[in-house]
Amino acid sequence: MELEWRQLELLRCIIDSGGTAQAARAAGISQPAVSQAMQRLTRQVGEPLFEKQGRRRVPTPRALELAHAMRAAEDSFSLHSGHRGAANPGIDASAVRVGLAPAAGLLYSPAMVNALAAGGKRTKLSIVTGTAPAMLDALKREELDLVITPRPRGLNRADLFERLMYVSQPVIYCRTGHPLANATSLRAIARAQWVVAGQAGTPGNTVEEAFRVRRWAPPRIAVHCADYAMLAQIVAETDLLGTLPHPRLVPQSRLPGIVPLRVDERLPHYEVCLFWPRRPARNSAAIRRLVAALSTD
Repeated sequence: MELEWRQLELLRCIIDSGGTAQAARAAGISQPAVSQAMQRLTRQVGEPLFEKQGRRRVPTPRALELAHAMRAAEDSFSLHSGHRGAANPGIDASAVRVGLAPAAGLLYSPAMVNALAAGGKRTKLSIVTGTAPAMLDALKREELDLVITPRPRGLNRADLFERLMYVSQPVIYCRTGHPLANATSLRAIARAQWVVAGQAGTPGNTVEEAFRVRRWAPPRIAVHCADYAMLAQIVAETDLLGTLPHPRLVPQSRLPGIVPLRVDERLPHYEVCLFWPRRPARNSAAIRRLVAALSTD
């Protein structure tokens, strides 16, 4: 049995925060999306994950077991990947540590490299990716120096500076000659199969949100992939549909086989922001250069 990492993250978040509403706020998604993820996880596990005690729903022993395994896996991943920052002896403490959502990595990492090189001092750049809540928590714990990610709903920004980078403009794409290439409505492609970038329930998966708000059955997602460059390649060479959130992510010169679908409905959009801490930071001069470069990109 293979369980989705995102579902386990949400289960742990419900247990830690005390309920689905609190978990939805922490994860930056809707409460129905959290509930649906738990329903899918319950079906996969084959036994209840929560039980009623009076007016409260409390986790079952099986849910606690899964949450404990999730924490252990995250701790092991952090230890071996260096996500614990300067406290890990395998990480260069002088590096500027940046968290980037998949689209932000494609759009802004070259500008970051050039900005640091222009500073005249050789400064290492360390880039990681993850969900918005996880990266922003790491920023607050001083494990990251900058983050570019979709803004989660309900984010407490008292200790962070924030700058809007762009508002997503999601467009559905298919390969040239696809049978659905002339579709003009979401209803016409409701039974298509999809490739999405990132984890289920995150802002990058706009097709899931588009179906959810219309109260349709969830889209038929055939592939979850790591980033939008991979998504575009899969769309160009298969019959899967996919969405890209920004026009600059469409590599038309290198990938002529991808075309947009002109559907009438507007897809959900979100704001992608640059976040950095208000407190004095390590490598403050390098961070100022990055913020200045990204602000004019």
